[in-house]
Amino acid sequence: MGYRSDVAYVIKFNDIETRDNFVTLMLAKNEPPITQAINECEYGYTDDPIITFEATDVKWYNSFEDVISHNTLMREAVEIYKHKGGRYRFISIGEDGAEECDEDDDDGDLWDYISTVHEIRTSFPDVPLGASTVTLTQE
Repeated sequence: MGYRSDVAYVIKFNDIETRDNFVTLMLAKNEPPITQAINECEYGYTDDPIITFEATDVKWYNSFEDVISHNTLMREAVEIYKHKGGRYRFISIGEDGAEECDEDDDDGDLWDYISTVHEIRTSFPDVPLGASTVTLTQE
C-alpha cells in the first residue's frame, strides 16, 4: 500500500504577467511530465500571481516522476524568475502526522497561503443526561 501524504504548495511571482510567462515557458518545454504537473495546478487566479497545487492521500516519493516534475516547477520558478519574485512554499503531512516543509520565501509572505493546523475533532454520540452517573447502592 505504501506511505501516503497530503501535500500542497504555492508558487508566487511579482505579477500575473510573470506567472503566465512561467506557465508558458514550462509548457513550451514539451515534456509530458512537466505539462501534466502544470495541468494539475491552478493558475487561473485573476487578482493574484500565484500557482497552487494540492493533493490528499497520495504517495509523494521524491523518486516518482510526477513528484520530480512538481519539484521542478518550484525549483525553476526560483531559478528563472527570482528577480521577478519567483518563490514557493511546500508542505507535506504524512499519514503518521510527520510534517515536511520546504520553501524559498524570505519574507514569510507565503504563510498566508499555506500552513498547517493540528487539531482534534470529535463526533461523539449523544448520551442521555445522567447516563454516565454511577449510582452506588448500599446493602
